[in-house]
Amino acid sequence: MVRKEQTQPIRNALVKKMEKLWSNAGQTISKMKDADGNYADPFDQAATDSNKYVELACRDRERELILDIKETIMRIDKGLFGICDHCGRVIPKERLRIEPMSRLCMECKEEEEINHKRRNRQWPMKGISYNHVC
Repeated sequence: MVRKEQTQPIRNALVKKMEKLWSNAGQTISKMKDADGNYADPFDQAATDSNKYVELACRDRERELILDIKETIMRIDKGLFGICDHCGRVIPKERLRIEPMSRLCMECKEEEEINHKRRNRQWPMKGISYNHVC
């Protein structure tokens, strides 16, 4: 387990990262509110709409990152930082230094990735069969 004095710099870095993400979100909202939206050319409108979609997709990913950061800060505050969610073993400090939001030890993470790959290899359209007559 990671000691409290070792987690404080990690917690501070996560708080700083979260504040930056919130700032980016605020700038995006301001930018979109200020956008005029009246275009004579439909291609200009389509390009603007496409850019807005990409911007919103990026902000959605950042929203998910903010949730992960909040969860990690909570784990630090409750003394659960550095403990694998799946098996309860201690997550190595090197892994936490590289990826502070890790919730799984390497063994459990590898198992999760293998299971994920297995699920994604299955035929996506359930109930469809190749047993048909031409």
